Amino acid sequence: MGITNCIDAGTPYCPCYLAETGECIMCSQLQGEVFCACLNWQGVCIYQEYIWHNSRRREDRQIALYEILNCTPRGTNVIIARIQVELSLARELKQPGAYVFLRAPYNPEFFDLPMSILQADESSGIIEIAVQKRGVKTKCLLEKLAEGKVFLRGPYWNGILGLKHLKTQQKGKTILVVRGIGQAPAVSVARKLRQGANEVLVLLDKGRTKADFTGPLFQELGCTVEYINLLNPQDWSLTEKAAVYLKKYLTKTKCDLLYAGGSDLLHQQIFDLLISLKQKIKFVCSNNAQLCCGEGVCGSCQTRLTDGRRVKRCKTQLEPASIYQGGETNG
Repeated sequence: MGITNCIDAGTPYCPCYLAETGECIMCSQLQGEVFCACLNWQGVCIYQEYIWHNSRRREDRQIALYEILNCTPRGTNVIIARIQVELSLARELKQPGAYVFLRAPYNPEFFDLPMSILQADESSGIIEIAVQKRGVKTKCLLEKLAEGKVFLRGPYWNGILGLKHLKTQQKGKTILVVRGIGQAPAVSVARKLRQGANEVLVLLDKGRTKADFTGPLFQELGCTVEYINLLNPQDWSLTEKAAVYLKKYLTKTKCDLLYAGGSDLLHQQIFDLLISLKQKIKFVCSNNAQLCCGEGVCGSCQTRLTDGRRVKRCKTQLEPASIYQGGETNG
């Protein structure tokens, strides 16, 4: 069995419901075993925390009603919403992979919608979220944004897979391949890479959103932005132009890290390309699991990995290869 990381380990939200039910992602003793078999120390003993907390989980993430400051249309089906939250919450959301659950007032809890953070300003307490009109949940949310209030639950942090590569990447060459609404979480990725003195090239495809709502943000961070169609609409393979561009860049340039932000179809195409090139490039991507509760309880995000294990992708921090090298994906 491989080493498993939990994104919430050592945070104020650990131990959680899974500890109470004997399904903790990391702690063998909270899985019902007799001995400690901790293979990935996070600086905190989860079992000890559980015992010290009277064998109970810690407090749940807050659900609160927040003010929507304004909504700005981008293209035909994307809205950028600016929401006023506490300074502490904005600070917790200012990192790669951060997301929250949103719900319009008067809608039941099963309308909770996971949304990546576009930007978070810890000095003003303002966060920005890009919402694309797609299904029932997004339609209901967008229809009621004009009321000026929204329920928000968070913070959550497992919106990106391969986070350890992103956080340790320093003074190298990196490339971001983003498409559609996948532009949103890529901004915090670019910011983190630029903080590490990395060169960042962004290949941006507007996709179904028909909107470029991140290009100027990338440029403000000092990134180079190239606009390109990434996928063929007929079979969702990489376009010839994109494939040639990536092969040339990845072979001629000593690229250290590639981030893919889009659908699982895009991620699979990029991963297969990297494998074919046999380049030692760290692969990071957005987490496209079907998130519903965010707490590992409902099972909607459960995925079978290449080694046969089933994991809860809302909380488990994974290597993308464990999914795209023969595991289950969401088209």
